[in-house]
Amino acid sequence: MAVTPGAVTPRYGAVPHVERRHRFVAAWPLIVLFPLLPLWWVLGISGLVLSFCLLPLAAAVILRRRLLVPRGFGLYLLFLLWCAFSAAELTSGRQGFAAGYRGTMYVAAGLLFLYILNTPRDRLAPETAVRIMATFFVITVIGGLIGMVIPNITFTTVAKGLVPAPLLTDPFLSDLVSASTSSGRAFAAYPIYRPKAPFIYANEWGAAYAMTLPFALCAVAKARTKFARDSMLFILLLSVFPLVFSLNRGAWLSATAGMLYATFRLARGRNGQWLRVAAVVGLVFGALAFVTPLGEIVQTRLENGYGDAHRAELYSESISLVRQSPFLGYGAPVLVEGNLSAGTHGQLWTIVVSQGVPGLLFFTGWLLWAWWRAKRRLPPGHPGDRVLRFWCEVTIFIALVQMPYYDLLPWGLAIAMVAAALAWREQLAFVRLAPRPMTTRALAPA
Repeated sequence: MAVTPGAVTPRYGAVPHVERRHRFVAAWPLIVLFPLLPLWWVLGISGLVLSFCLLPLAAAVILRRRLLVPRGFGLYLLFLLWCAFSAAELTSGRQGFAAGYRGTMYVAAGLLFLYILNTPRDRLAPETAVRIMATFFVITVIGGLIGMVIPNITFTTVAKGLVPAPLLTDPFLSDLVSASTSSGRAFAAYPIYRPKAPFIYANEWGAAYAMTLPFALCAVAKARTKFARDSMLFILLLSVFPLVFSLNRGAWLSATAGMLYATFRLARGRNGQWLRVAAVVGLVFGALAFVTPLGEIVQTRLENGYGDAHRAELYSESISLVRQSPFLGYGAPVLVEGNLSAGTHGQLWTIVVSQGVPGLLFFTGWLLWAWWRAKRRLPPGHPGDRVLRFWCEVTIFIALVQMPYYDLLPWGLAIAMVAAALAWREQLAFVRLAPRPMTTRALAPA
């Protein structure tokens, strides 16, 4: 039966019974992309799994009888169209591979958004989606702890064994199919290796941590049992250690910015409970920073920007390239003198070099639109999940914060699309699901 988009269901009513097996089937893209990441990492295809999901997602979306495509999504479609136009500027096979690699993930991320948005809540419940994304946060934390305890462990993945040796001379392709628990030692004075399991790069680990942190907090708010709530709170506390050892200033910045933004939004809603929680969390983190050696590590990292000169040079080269081709860009990052890849180390720079200024405007405009839609208040009596919408809003905000210095591929954009789809779906409330008789802690604006 077709359901009219925008039609709001009654606040209370019978919840259709859906078998657990069917719920798992509906959640397959989330399960494949996120909880199964350790498997893809061991196989050496973690950086390709989003691209591999393109065809199944396309089939799932195309075969729907009725497809809801929000008006604001047109900005993202224009971005995809501009990616196709900018491909005319490609000048080498290496650039072609990079453009195809990113292009398939851009398309797959858009399809992931449409799939989740059009999947009814009685088949993919909000609680199920939050649980899956919170599990991804837990996996990220466990991987970080493994990188701390057994650092610098590298092994040959299945994919690396299948790739011809001459192709592995390309550093990007070699990294794509390799796996190790941490990157190299950062400071001679400290036996610290930056954890990155189960991701390709340490910065990927930090970006994923910050972007899934709101889902972990949402899981705390929606926990049905004291054990589930306390377990997630313990993981959150434990996560401070790999976060600090990652020496990831970008993760520190985006996670802090996201939590300050959440606190501000909740304070405006006069949510005293969250302010008390924020105060306790701040005290705990402050105690860890001043009582333990973690504070010394943070201070040392902030005083020693060992990668700053490299980033500054890349950004300078990127600006020069944009001045020469501001409209269509170059289709992909460009190798410049010194074997540097200009148009990397930040989604903003990747897009403005690859797709020019129009591409950057389309992409950023889409994320801003999704964030604005997520932060809109629901009217009284609306059946949408306000707690979920709020933490999805914070997730999209963190994605915007990370754009100047982190690549959002392969994980950041997928996480942001999940958040945008879940928030939008709750606002539309065109699916059949009545609220369950449970108490949800008021970790959302009034």
